[in-house]
Amino acid sequence: MTRQRIAMLSDVPEGAGKAFDVAGRSVLLCRSAAGLFAAENMCSHALAHLEGGKVKGPYLFCPLHGVRFDLRTGAPSGNLTKKPIATYPVTVEGDEIFAELPDD
Repeated sequence: MTRQRIAMLSDVPEGAGKAFDVAGRSVLLCRSAAGLFAAENMCSHALAHLEGGKVKGPYLFCPLHGVRFDLRTGAPSGNLTKKPIATYPVTVEGDEIFAELPDD
């Protein structure tokens, strides 16, 4: 795992998710009252981007089919998929957001 700077805290609006390209990987940062989360920007069911999905608490809803993912663990809910999405540990220093991303 490598610590990567993703964005500035001010780049991610409350109650939303925004994708950033980091070393060839699309990382989705989601911010809600439950915290700040980082996940892969790809639905494990429809292989569609998750950016634009509704963020509610620690959950993200796929904008295509509504699959709910727990941003703390990546685990999905419902019957459409049992495959989790990758999630990454996040830290904030000042206004900078960092995530621990896998080495490829």
